[in-house]
Amino acid sequence: MSNRSQRISTLFCTYCSSRKRKARGTLPAIRRYLSPRIGYVYRESKRAGARFAILSGRFGLLGPYQKIPYYDHLLQPDEINTLLPRMTGFLKKKGYRSVRFYHEPVRNFPQLRPYIKAIKLACRMADVRLELVLLPPLSS
Repeated sequence: MSNRSQRISTLFCTYCSSRKRKARGTLPAIRRYLSPRIGYVYRESKRAGARFAILSGRFGLLGPYQKIPYYDHLLQPDEINTLLPRMTGFLKKKGYRSVRFYHEPVRNFPQLRPYIKAIKLACRMADVRLELVLLPPLSS
């Protein structure tokens, strides 16, 4: 397998943000979410020649240019099973072999637990290796 094929088979991913552009209609996910974290992971994926996705508590895994409407929703533990088929399908359809999931410390952000649990379960179900990556401190 070529070095390029190995990179493309890796997905860089992070979770959505509560701060969003409130513009009407749909916007590409990368423009809808207003988060330095998402921008950082997106740039890291570009640098590595890897693909990028955002884990939305409402829509599951989103490519950066997938258009979405404005919404306000925090993933709850009892909603994970609803997202899993979409998430697993996304990983399988794209043929990913590994996911690098970037997150902030859970001890500081306990609301991340359902997102981390969802990506763990989806990767397990899709037979995809998961690497959890703790983000460096980022300025807002």
